[in-house]
Amino acid sequence: MTEKGFSEGRLAAAAGVDAKTVGRWVRGESLPQAMNARATADALGCDPQALWPDMFPTMRRPGTGTVAVSVYGSRADVPVTVWAQLFDSAVEQIDILVYGGTFLFDGVPRFCKILTTATERGVVIRFIVGDPDSAAVTQRGEEEEIGSSLAARCQMTLTRLQALVDGAGLEIRTHATPLYTSIFRADDTLIANPHLYGAPASDNPAIFIRRDDAAELWRHHQLAFERVWNTAQPIDTRT
Repeated sequence: MTEKGFSEGRLAAAAGVDAKTVGRWVRGESLPQAMNARATADALGCDPQALWPDMFPTMRRPGTGTVAVSVYGSRADVPVTVWAQLFDSAVEQIDILVYGGTFLFDGVPRFCKILTTATERGVVIRFIVGDPDSAAVTQRGEEEEIGSSLAARCQMTLTRLQALVDGAGLEIRTHATPLYTSIFRADDTLIANPHLYGAPASDNPAIFIRRDDAAELWRHHQLAFERVWNTAQPIDTRT
């Protein structure tokens, strides 16, 4: 902005957003939706990656068979603002597949409010949690050397979700599958968190995938979600 001589107001006008929104971007308090990020980058004559490297892939396809994605060394490295923006920006669908997923409630500010607000604006949310009584959860707890703590986390997430809303727009299911990858999707963007044997999910990589950047890879992950969803057991959120 300084190099181009842009004030917050001028950039806001060029990007089609409110000046206060630009101010929050500058201060690092929020992240833009993809459409606004690209409009802002166009106005400044740069790529979105130069402005928001956490949101946009920095890798270009060097050859056949590679895709442009951002990979965090561990899930714990994903900034909280990225998680919040992922779900805040959803306009149609949010899909979450985890075993426990308690980090979302504990680490993402106002996560319950984010979900509630999303359902109020018409977003459909599908949340799949590990069945606390399943053999798969027991085995993963043993592999990570945390025993029954993983089952307790699954139950805690279920309790939080059941108390969240009256069921409108939110459907909860439990699964008993060996979870190789946790998936967090909002519309055309998803974060995949593969599970390496014996390592906690937070210590494993997180892959930031956009449908426009890596359509086939995005589709493979979404198909995995659908397979688990179709075999998972529904939970009545009204009880």
